[in-house]
Amino acid sequence: MKLLCVGSVALAAIACPVRAQDTTASPVDTSYVEYSEPPVTLPMGIGLRVPSYDRVNGVTIPWGPQLVLGDDRVQLDALVRYRSNLGNWDPSLEGFVRPSGADELKLYVGRGTFTNDSWIRSDLLNSLAALAVGSDARNYYRADRASLRLTHTLSTPAITLTPFVGGNMERDWSTGSLDPQKSPWSFFGRKGKLRMRRPNPPVSKGRINSFFGGSGIAVARGGLDGSLDVAVEHAFKAPTFLCAAIPPVGPPACGEAAFTQTTLDSRVKFPTFGTQTFEFKGHALIAGGDILPPQRFAYLGGSGTLATVNLLALGGDNLLYLSGDYVIPIERIVLPYVGSPFLALTYAAGNAGLGSIPTLIQNVGAGAGVSLFRVDYSIDPAQNRSPLSRKSAWSFGVSLSL
Repeated sequence: MKLLCVGSVALAAIACPVRAQDTTASPVDTSYVEYSEPPVTLPMGIGLRVPSYDRVNGVTIPWGPQLVLGDDRVQLDALVRYRSNLGNWDPSLEGFVRPSGADELKLYVGRGTFTNDSWIRSDLLNSLAALAVGSDARNYYRADRASLRLTHTLSTPAITLTPFVGGNMERDWSTGSLDPQKSPWSFFGRKGKLRMRRPNPPVSKGRINSFFGGSGIAVARGGLDGSLDVAVEHAFKAPTFLCAAIPPVGPPACGEAAFTQTTLDSRVKFPTFGTQTFEFKGHALIAGGDILPPQRFAYLGGSGTLATVNLLALGGDNLLYLSGDYVIPIERIVLPYVGSPFLALTYAAGNAGLGSIPTLIQNVGAGAGVSLFRVDYSIDPAQNRSPLSRKSAWSFGVSLSL
């Protein structure tokens, strides 16, 4: 029996090397394989982009493929936007070409709904406010538009300059109604005349051919963070202001004229004492020549600008708005998840008109909040207040860095 066991062990020892896998016979492939995305893709997997919501379009849902070439140097989006309240499908081709790291050529060709009031609130904040409480801080018009813009970037560690030039052609017409019978849904304010059923002002129907130029300036140094954007547009051909109110029956009633418009938008934020901060914002429109067509007007009033004035009750081709916000955190109180509450002192002044800027309406106020949310109480201190301004107003705000 012992002899049998010894013989079995010896046989196994001889057989195992014979039957084992020889890993040196074929070399292992250790080369690096780089997988790249195809040039045409559908963002978010199905081609959808971020939707928006407002009192004129309802839900706007963009969809379409995206073409990317040359390590993101070329990007083109062929989109169609469905607008639920208007029932329209708006096609567009938009994107950019970056021939170098400092240059960008941006283009847009398509049909859409446009506004001059996006400086008041971000797209996301305006959509949330319209859906929740029916507060849409924008006026709109419809247009077929083709634009081309070339931007060059000059930068240092503290300052970035982005000068640009471009051209624009568009054909404009009004949207909405002076007395809308149909308006999108909202949780609150869907039937309010100053909310979702607020009248959308008409614009002058016709074509605008123009060129523009300007520059952006961004400064970030130490605790200082600021920006100034300046744009000048000169139109060779545009419908006159009368075209918005009088049907085009001939040159005397509705003609064409040239105009020049300068737009300035600024923001500066810096620390003061400890964790306290001061933030300044400014926005201005300066018109040259004849009164501009209403599709180049801008508006003021309501939460986000002058709280004691009805939402966008002030408008025109000349506008000035200035505001200051001094924030004082209460560091001794730290709440779970949201951090320390804060107090704020606010000041705002502005007005808008045709051909000139009327006497500024002022608001002085105080606020309190925590994290992204705040409540403000504002008063108009003038003894002879404008008929468009109330003595005081409460406003609720949300701050998102988007």
